[in-house]
Amino acid sequence: MFWGDLHVHTAYSLDAYGFGTLRTPAEAYRFAKGDAVGSPAGDVQLDRPLDFMAVTDHAEWLDLMYTCTDPRMSAHPYCVKLRNQSTQETGGTVFRDFVNPTITQAQPAKADVCTDDPSACDDALLSQWERMQQQTNAANDPCTFTALNGFEWSATPNYSHTHRNIIFAGDNVTPTPVDYIRFPEIDQLYSQLEAGCRAEDGCDAITIAHNMNMGDGKSFDVETESERTLALRTRYERLVEITQEKGTSECLPDYTHRESLGECGYETYITSHSRQKPLADFEEEEWERMRSSYARGLLRRGLLTYANRQDAEGNPLQVGFIGSTDSHTGLGGYVEEDQWQGTVFGIGNFERNMSRMGFNPGGLVAVWAEQNTREGIFSALKNRETYATSGPRIALRFDAAKVGEVPACKAGGALAPIAGGTPMGSTLPEASKAAVFRIAVTGDKAPLEKIEIIKGTLKGESYEESVIPVWQSDKGEANACVIWSDTEFEPAAPTYWYARVTEVPTPRWSSYICQEAGRCEEFPDADVKIQEHAWASPIWHLPTR
Repeated sequence: MFWGDLHVHTAYSLDAYGFGTLRTPAEAYRFAKGDAVGSPAGDVQLDRPLDFMAVTDHAEWLDLMYTCTDPRMSAHPYCVKLRNQSTQETGGTVFRDFVNPTITQAQPAKADVCTDDPSACDDALLSQWERMQQQTNAANDPCTFTALNGFEWSATPNYSHTHRNIIFAGDNVTPTPVDYIRFPEIDQLYSQLEAGCRAEDGCDAITIAHNMNMGDGKSFDVETESERTLALRTRYERLVEITQEKGTSECLPDYTHRESLGECGYETYITSHSRQKPLADFEEEEWERMRSSYARGLLRRGLLTYANRQDAEGNPLQVGFIGSTDSHTGLGGYVEEDQWQGTVFGIGNFERNMSRMGFNPGGLVAVWAEQNTREGIFSALKNRETYATSGPRIALRFDAAKVGEVPACKAGGALAPIAGGTPMGSTLPEASKAAVFRIAVTGDKAPLEKIEIIKGTLKGESYEESVIPVWQSDKGEANACVIWSDTEFEPAAPTYWYARVTEVPTPRWSSYICQEAGRCEEFPDADVKIQEHAWASPIWHLPTR
């Protein structure tokens, strides 16, 4: 099992640089490996270095950042204004004047810079992409630390996040990153990957959706997409990022229960067109559309798509789970609640942190891989042998037993896979007549409180969803192991199951910061506790219809 972060931004991203981030990809990788680095909050260092990481800077601005900041430092007035305003204090102006027009309207932020010599920006894009690859490849250290090439496609039409991180298997990548400005539709992203990252050239890639909680239900139009797009989606869209600094995207309750989010209420950051909005202000259609692209909504729609589109190439929404940070400070894996000093908007500044209290340190991705190498890590990602945590390094094995066998289960024992079983992220044998699962968990710094199975099943045209408690400890335990048999399993019904682990309550980052400042009375919403989670990628049963 290896720990990583697949969503990290550096000074090569305009929205990071605009708030004062100067850290390069090379420096971000050094931090991930355990080096101490400076920040507005003082020197910071990971207590536990990462095993793997990907810098995923925004493709839309690579040429602009190369031209205006490093290394060309153009004297064009547009670039001078950008550099002068890129501080934590004035970053909001950069976001308004430079960032938003690019990703919300697909307009080149570099238009003024490139008018006289458009080819110079083309060269800048190639140069910046090459620099990113060089720094990533140099950081890669097989069996010690895996650095994965990647970038972010940052489609935000009308402020609705439909972003994707693209992760490559090795050092063979697309000729240029695929950006939202030139390729504004999701099927264009897939097509560019298909054309520019060919298996015969030793290239492979996956796409990872994130911030579905800020997507207003867009970008997963499987009910209306062409068969070609569905096939490409099935090929590339292997994972979704279920938690990160801008909130958790596991689930929302149905509209009638929106006032009390219940078990879906962990680190919610609920928006309409990327702007926070009171729950009571959502209309039913708007709410239901939004919740349909949360992770659990995608699993539901995947079952419906599988059942109703028999000619589709597999299940286009058969996705696994990861967590990551979406750090815009270049500090990948910096997720400890008692150490985190804020997002790029306010790192090291108490007032600005309090104004962004809805944000959080983000999560991590764990993979079950045989080796810490590019081949091993990417294979696990592509096979969905992954799980997400909200930050803690909870060791979690979720698998299904071989038909007719009952697996061994020992709390605190070795988390070896079940021989002949079905691992997380995979599909039960089609002829399965029973579904027996093992959930083995070793806690991190805080005790474990409960384990639940979330199940969705399609019976005819009716979708049923349930949250099933399978283990609980009122006092909290360091380890747990559970064998759970689905006594209501129906071999003819398409079904998914995933495990969710919950820790006992512990202080949130905002509580640590307000207590340190002695100002919790001014910000009572800051001095709270949360319950951290881990989410295993689902196991499916998909009988032939």
